[in-house]
Amino acid sequence: TLRCKDILDRQQSGTRLTLNIAPFVPKASTPFQWLPMASLQTLNRRLSLLKNNLSPKGIKLKSESPAWSQVQGVLARGDARVAEVLANIEEVTLAGWRRAVGKCHLDIDFYALRWNVSQKLPWAVIDSGIKPLYLEGELNKALS
Repeated sequence: TLRCKDILDRQQSGTRLTLNIAPFVPKASTPFQWLPMASLQTLNRRLSLLKNNLSPKGIKLKSESPAWSQVQGVLARGDARVAEVLANIEEVTLAGWRRAVGKCHLDIDFYALRWNVSQKLPWAVIDSGIKPLYLEGELNKALS
């Protein structure tokens, strides 16, 4: 990113550089379904670090909301307990989500954990047509 910015500055074209970032959100039925999601605190710290280091260099940073990414992570890897939360949401806002989570006593950090490839995943009851062994192989390729 900084090299791109240096090249643009040397060309004096007036072109601005914008970096769009989004937190990693593991999704069910993908090779990354077993990987953990960073905590909200970690996501906020990383975003702040990027903003503080890139903004002074003239790089505009756009990002997904870490809090909404956390919601997305819970929804993407959720089980029947998440359905209760959804049934209790009175308004589709972050505050509404948090109230429903509190009312249902849902531990949202559970859904961000690393899953062991030998564990039965909550969404395994859904046949996506993709074999877990294939997904595991793709994960191993991606990590190597």
